[in-house]
Amino acid sequence: MERHSVSNKIMHQKILNRIRLVENSIETSLSNEDFMSIPELSLDLEKLVKEYAASIKLDENLKSNSEELEKILHKLAFFKEQTINKFKNYQSKVSAQTKMHQAYKKYSG
Repeated sequence: MERHSVSNKIMHQKILNRIRLVENSIETSLSNEDFMSIPELSLDLEKLVKEYAASIKLDENLKSNSEELEKILHKLAFFKEQTINKFKNYQSKVSAQTKMHQAYKKYSG
C-alpha cells in the first residue's frame, strides 16, 4: 500500500514538473509576444492538468492535491489576463506602426 502511495506521489510530481515547464514556456512566449505558440502550449497545459486531475484518487491526501490544483487555477487566470493585456498592447503597437507607415507613404511620395 505504501509503495503504491509513493509511486502515485512520484507520478504526481512528474506531471506537476511537466506542468511547470509548460507554464514557463507560456510565460516566455508572452514576454516575447509570441502569440503563435500560445495556443499549442495552452492545449499541452490543458492535457497535463486533466492528466493530473485524473491521477488523483479520493483516498489520497486531498488537501495537498487541492492546493496544487488551486495554484494551477491561479496560474491559468494569470495567463489569461496577461495574454489579453499583452495582445491588446501588441495590437495597439502594430496599429500605430501601420498608421505611421501609411502616413509616411502618403506624405513622402
